[in-house]
Amino acid sequence: MSAGTELLPTAPEIPADGVLFHVGVHKTGTTALQAALADARDDLAAVGILYPGKRSAQHQAALAILGRTWGWKDNGGWATPMSRYEKLVEHVGAHRGRVVISSEFFCETDAETAMRVAEDLGRDRLQVVVTLRNLGNLLPSSWQQYLKYGVRAPYETWLHDVFDNPQGSSITPTFWRRHDHGAVVQRWVDAVGAENVTVMVLEGVDRRSNFVGFAQMLGVEAEMLTTRMNLTSNRSMTAAEAEFLRQLNVVAKKEMTWAEYVKYIRNGVALGLVEGREPDADEPRVHTPDWALDAAVEHGNEDAETIAALGVNVLGSLDALRARVATPAETHGKIVVPTDVAVHAILATIKAAEAPVTSKDRARGIVNKSRAVGRKLKPGSKKK
Repeated sequence: MSAGTELLPTAPEIPADGVLFHVGVHKTGTTALQAALADARDDLAAVGILYPGKRSAQHQAALAILGRTWGWKDNGGWATPMSRYEKLVEHVGAHRGRVVISSEFFCETDAETAMRVAEDLGRDRLQVVVTLRNLGNLLPSSWQQYLKYGVRAPYETWLHDVFDNPQGSSITPTFWRRHDHGAVVQRWVDAVGAENVTVMVLEGVDRRSNFVGFAQMLGVEAEMLTTRMNLTSNRSMTAAEAEFLRQLNVVAKKEMTWAEYVKYIRNGVALGLVEGREPDADEPRVHTPDWALDAAVEHGNEDAETIAALGVNVLGSLDALRARVATPAETHGKIVVPTDVAVHAILATIKAAEAPVTSKDRARGIVNKSRAVGRKLKPGSKKK
């Protein structure tokens, strides 16, 4: 996200029994914030604040209430049982102090589901936070995130599908449920009231702003979260890394189940590249064409106008959502994948193959032999 040196204005502290409910949106630093909250879980509990569960975020509860399959519905994806959501509701209801919940999947709820969540978690306790960035800045990182789900469309093909179908992309149907930002804020205003919704615009501000703001709302020292802000890396991929993963998807999605894809590609290759490789400073980044940036400005203007009219508490500048952002220079000709990209990918796959297979892995059909992975990824191979 675009960086600055100033923090956001001070965020209001929630009531002593309030539920700080962070609904995203996606690609606004959510992963790093959730890693910090999870690592601080015991410290938060020591001052009476509940961060429910044992995972880094409350994604399973969100997917359950959304009725969403995790992964490829027709090839090994799995449904999250409703009990995950019910357990979250139970834990929140039983805790009398402050609670903080974070999952960007909650931004995808429709109006009816948002109303139900507000009722279940306690409308009188709920303080909703929506973190936003400029749509033009979100486009390349959003496409890359979808690549980690197996999307095979080149960037510009995907952009055309998104902007030519504002009511619902055919390649990534969730995109506008996540990134029609005015509509996301509207749904939660309808559910809990404008006075209980805070929008944080994370453009042109110090990277600590997200962490400091959440600490302020929870009434804890900022250092409880800012000292944990670098626990995870979720950097954007370079143009070559993204193209490598996209071409891998073309073969892998035809040859693998979702469980195998998660183990070897999503948590192996993709994570290995992002966390294990440091690109050269001059390595080309993903370029967004002018026509798409113009379209993003139109949407940003509409979002800013909608949010301003709703009367929610805004931290940061809504004008940042309207800005026409810059983009890296276009890469002409065929993208050349550096050798070390392939090296890191191979090493990550080997490590994934060597990892112990759990009973849950076996139930989902994950093999534990690197030669089987190689066989599955061999171009032209056929599934038996």
